Amino acid sequence: MAPISKIAIWNMALGWVGTRTVASETEHTQEAIQCSLYWDQARRQALRDYPWNFAQCRVVPAAVPLPEGGDDYAHACALPDDCLHVRAVRVPGTGNLAHRRSARHRVVLDRQGGRRVLLTDAAPVVLEYTADLDNPDLFDDLFVGVMARKLAAMIAVPLLKNNSARLNELEQLYRAALPAAREADAAEEYRGVAPDAWLCAR
Repeated sequence: MAPISKIAIWNMALGWVGTRTVASETEHTQEAIQCSLYWDQARRQALRDYPWNFAQCRVVPAAVPLPEGGDDYAHACALPDDCLHVRAVRVPGTGNLAHRRSARHRVVLDRQGGRRVLLTDAAPVVLEYTADLDNPDLFDDLFVGVMARKLAAMIAVPLLKNNSARLNELEQLYRAALPAAREADAAEEYRGVAPDAWLCAR
């Protein structure tokens, strides 16, 4: 897949909105200003809306002290700096990771440490999460199309002012793009056959 630039995604979004395109991120035009303003928010929302394969990471998080008020869980772990959304917390063991037991967990703010931590009932655990990727070179083609629609839906508010019908149409275009992208993205993954619960019990 050829790398794609941030400007290319901006211009895809502006094409959906129906306004003029931009040539650089530093242009003093409303189009460039609004794309720059909403870029990170649109990117993070699009990443969170589905566990895109290209943005998934697995890590064994480091243990940290339980925060105040977190004693309804047995353990606490530090979340990676780039953790945008926790997808699963698995208990290490044999067999396919996707079929391992999930640990009860919750993400909370440790006010004393000034950071988010993961509370769990097991340790160690394997954390599966969506990374906060901001490098378009790493984006999947399918995500690029979805991302452009999401950005279009957000920048249309300030660019089109009171055109509520167009705003709704752009948000619907974003939602409509998700199922096809999800289906194609899921085709890149094979989870194997889940173990028979009755056999495991024996």
